[in-house]
Amino acid sequence: MNELVPIGDVQLRVAVDGDESAPPLVLLNGAGCNLESWAPVMPRWRERFRVIRHDWRGTGGSSGGARPDYTFPQYSDDLAGILDHLEVPEAIVCGLAYGARTAARFALRHRGRVKLLALYDVSLDQPVDQKLQHAGNAEARALRGAAGLPVVERDPAWFAHDHQKEAMRSLTAHRDQPDPTDELADLDVPTLVACGRQDVNLPEAERIARILPNARLEIMEMTGHGSIFSRPGLVAELLIDFVDAHT
Repeated sequence: MNELVPIGDVQLRVAVDGDESAPPLVLLNGAGCNLESWAPVMPRWRERFRVIRHDWRGTGGSSGGARPDYTFPQYSDDLAGILDHLEVPEAIVCGLAYGARTAARFALRHRGRVKLLALYDVSLDQPVDQKLQHAGNAEARALRGAAGLPVVERDPAWFAHDHQKEAMRSLTAHRDQPDPTDELADLDVPTLVACGRQDVNLPEAERIARILPNARLEIMEMTGHGSIFSRPGLVAELLIDFVDAHT
């Protein structure tokens, strides 16, 4: 299923795949990505879950909203509206990088709706220097090449947006927003925190895992930022193993 869902003043593109009777799994896109960017892990996850993806406001095939509404609290409320529309009371919520920020905020704001939480490549502090991120990715790529691991070919369609200016505005959600990491201390939802060894966000991911009372930390070797584009098989299996451990 692929549809536009009206949520407040915006129309959000939503895709649902997998068996309707399977556990619902919400995926929250990384920065600059649309819902198609999960393609490297979808074959595996579609077998196990009812996978719910969407383009947050202003990105992919979704319409833009008022500028003050480009915030993580609003993104999390938009997700709650999507789950209401789909009649999904509770889900496994998984966010990648910028999407992990929305996942964490959703877990804090809509606690009763998160069965399990997964935060990949996560930092809730201000974004890092992109040069450091690129350097970590280059190091991880060289290590994977030396180990003979396959290369994931990135499809430009994964990063396409109908409204490019709105997509850029959507990436301002972190501005003037306090770091909510300390708020996670009383969030007892079982949480997978997974980050690449070469991801510059690793120190923040480790800090988040220490603060969360019920967290499992996984460090992915030969992996930089944007882990689904470097080691999708590992990303997929870590989540499945985590879910299996809690069901």
